Amino acid sequence: MNVAGITVTYNDDYKLDEWIKWYNIYKDELSIHIIVDNHSNNEYLQKVKQYFKNSIIIERDSNGGSTIAYNDGIKLALSQKSQFIALIGNDIKLQKGAISKCINELLDNPDLGMVSPIMFDKDSMYIQDFGDTINNLLIMCEYKKGELYENINERVHYCDCIPGGMNIAKREFYESVGLQDERLFMYSDEVDMGIRAKNCGYKLASIGDALSWHQHINYNLSINKRHPYSSYLIARNKVYLAQKHYGFIKKIKISSYLISTSIYGILKSLLKGNFRCIKGDWWKALGAINGFIGNMKPNKYSHM
Repeated sequence: MNVAGITVTYNDDYKLDEWIKWYNIYKDELSIHIIVDNHSNNEYLQKVKQYFKNSIIIERDSNGGSTIAYNDGIKLALSQKSQFIALIGNDIKLQKGAISKCINELLDNPDLGMVSPIMFDKDSMYIQDFGDTINNLLIMCEYKKGELYENINERVHYCDCIPGGMNIAKREFYESVGLQDERLFMYSDEVDMGIRAKNCGYKLASIGDALSWHQHINYNLSINKRHPYSSYLIARNKVYLAQKHYGFIKKIKISSYLISTSIYGILKSLLKGNFRCIKGDWWKALGAINGFIGNMKPNKYSHM
């Protein structure tokens, strides 16, 4: 089987050693490994080249976010006649053989277009993601989140969407459904792809006997919290997708929810004196507003 693995990186010095360790577990299941570098500094890029000598490295001349970068890798994989394409985040740890188990499920079930291994919290057997439902606010609701793996008796869970940073698809899935929406930059790509897959007649599923762990290594290790630009992009993209897939009424509903919860979060942080959390809620409100007016252009809020 011709299997392409694609990993996106951008100045990830702080998790390079872990990435190399996880890669060495699953590398033998790949026919080719494609790394898309999102315009990292030269010092970091040289480290990547040193450690991943057998990988194909695409060097972008600008940071296109995860969507454009993954699309660069997917297009190369398609040109290489890859039968299966795996998107693998560089903070994902895979059980040996997990990729092969996912591919076998795709081969056995012609209705399946894309699958993911069941995902656990870092170094645990507590479930983080076993496939997701997309709720009315276009929020991903993780199935069986927080439950112990030993209590699960399902081998395959069919779902609305699966993690964007760890999934495996047939090549015809991308040929039919299309590439990622590059206007998103990053975040909510899973929701968009899940809706589009359903519209094209494909099913998605998480595979219970293929194991993975999201090691979730964040740059700000002191508080282990995402940068506020994540809040901006998530809110902006939810509102954009509401308009894209469902129309104006849905856009009003979701933008109103995001702005009101942002205001509530800001007031709560002010009352508690937790001032460092205000920025995230403020940026979330700005994201919702820009999504509402259709402003998907890069700005100071959308990049770290």
